[in-house]
Amino acid sequence: MTASDVERLVRQVIVQRGLPFTFVSVTSAAAGWLVTVRAETGEVVKFSLRDGRPVDMRSTVEDTLEERA
Repeated sequence: MTASDVERLVRQVIVQRGLPFTFVSVTSAAAGWLVTVRAETGEVVKFSLRDGRPVDMRSTVEDTLEERA
């Protein structure tokens, strides 16, 4: 998966779940990716996302953002 693919995945989760976040960035990390989003409150949220199957990555993004919403 490329950084563009990860960005698209995170944006899709935000829109499809109606989550109160805006995508900021994604950067390569040792075990996968570092994703940064901004909450409607202005809080910056960063989380690690392991590279893997798209369905597993999507589930991780959903779970992480729903916990922090």
